[in-house]
Amino acid sequence: MNEENAKLQKVVRSCKAAKKVSTILFFITMVATTICLITGIVMIANHEKFDAEFNQSIAEGKVSIRPDGGFKVNFGSVDVAQFDENDAKAALPASQKITSDIPALQEFFDENSDSYSVVYGFYLLGMTVMIAILTVAMFLFRSVFTIILEEGNPFSDKVIKRILISMIIISVVLIFTSGVGFGVLGGFLTWVIYTILDYGRSLKTLSDETL
Repeated sequence: MNEENAKLQKVVRSCKAAKKVSTILFFITMVATTICLITGIVMIANHEKFDAEFNQSIAEGKVSIRPDGGFKVNFGSVDVAQFDENDAKAALPASQKITSDIPALQEFFDENSDSYSVVYGFYLLGMTVMIAILTVAMFLFRSVFTIILEEGNPFSDKVIKRILISMIIISVVLIFTSGVGFGVLGGFLTWVIYTILDYGRSLKTLSDETL
């Protein structure tokens, strides 16, 4: 019995540490969601001003330009604009342009086809959705450790259900951010973790019935 209590105390300590980490990550992702949302909206709403300032920075040599079969404006390893040396104006590379099946949005994209502020503003809004989903997952993970601490049982139905939902959310995010392969791997890990927890639940039930 003492050995069982000692193991339970280890679970409690690990859950307390995990709850602190998940709480920190929850607030980080929540702040990141807010920043991406506000920045994306501001960039789209003020795209004419930002584009003009960016072109002026290029003309003044404040933005790095590298020759690569035609001049390109780059941020790290990412090409953010195609630079026309003749009129000192930047335009979006074809690979960065976005389209939409919604007629009103497509019309807006066509009208601003060379506005990098618009495109990257919408990219930020897309990132907002992904990070917001991760924020929900972090909240669920945090609630899992809270439940374990309150009930003293890491194999309760409520815990297993919330872990399963959290893992499914993360797998979906992986599909849209890292590719189908990582999403499938996340789904496989979700299934493995569920079977382990379900086995632990069965052993806990059997142990309680024996006592």
